[in-house]
Amino acid sequence: EEVFKITDIIGSEPDLGVENLKGSGLIAGETSSAYDDIFTLTLVLGRTVGIGAYLVRLGQRTIQKTTSSPIILTGYQALNKLMGVDVYSTNDQLGGPAIMYNNGISHITNNDHLSAVTSAQKTT
Repeated sequence: EEVFKITDIIGSEPDLGVENLKGSGLIAGETSSAYDDIFTLTLVLGRTVGIGAYLVRLGQRTIQKTTSSPIILTGYQALNKLMGVDVYSTNDQLGGPAIMYNNGISHITNNDHLSAVTSAQKTT
């Protein structure tokens, strides 16, 4: 009979495991509540994945750069692997501006950082 000895518990330190998920949940709750209390706006200037993508949606006002800024829960490689066939070739096919703007997730798109920030200033 093989016996294993526990030598480490992952997640017992701050910012690891369950604690990280708890923190993400708190951030999501605050973001959702903030929408009713103050003006919220999210600038997406690079790839936004997982909880970051979820927070973009909770904020409900989004400016997205037109290149290299997909809003995704998981990458295209993981989905292709899950499906067992290469359906997607880029993350932009999942959450790029062509998807997110046309579906009302992103409200403004800009070509570069400066024009995105300028749009944000005009919005507020």
